Amino acid sequence: MKTREKNARAKLIEAAYKVLAEKGYENCSIKDIAREAGVSPGLVHYYFANKEELLAAVVKEATDAYCREMEHMRATVAGDRLADAALAEPLKRTREHADWYKLRYELYVLALRNPTIRSGVKELFTKGREGIEGTVQAVAGKPLSNGAELSAILFACFEGLALQALIDPDFDLEGAYRVLGQMAKQFVQTKSEGK
Repeated sequence: MKTREKNARAKLIEAAYKVLAEKGYENCSIKDIAREAGVSPGLVHYYFANKEELLAAVVKEATDAYCREMEHMRATVAGDRLADAALAEPLKRTREHADWYKLRYELYVLALRNPTIRSGVKELFTKGREGIEGTVQAVAGKPLSNGAELSAILFACFEGLALQALIDPDFDLEGAYRVLGQMAKQFVQTKSEGK
């Protein structure tokens, strides 16, 4: 893909993120996204077949950016501080970027009914689990025999805790993360010691 096309596509994804976050999937249109991007609706359709495909691209881009941030964290944060930093990140994202989670949940619902979107969500899940597993291995200092399973559980916890916080403003998200951190650290320590 040429640079100009990449830039146009990226501009549309950025506009879609903003409009989808403000209005939600059901209440936004391709025209709204085109208006935000300063282009014609036809250009949106040139890059994306429909709104579902655009939503999937928005979530994929946000997920890829998150994975890059986590890779950077693993490379720059000292091992003894990595577990706390890695747990602080989804907590912070839930508090400061709730729209990111809202878009993900809308995509999940669509994936239950649409096989095309389902494959994209499956990839999103796979990347999420792999990123968490890389962090778990870095914290443990070695691959763990149950690292994939722990990563799947942590991924589900992060998603579920964010959903609870979005639905219930009184939910003690920080307390839940404290307990989750204690459980995860204990598991990794036990596995690292070979128990």
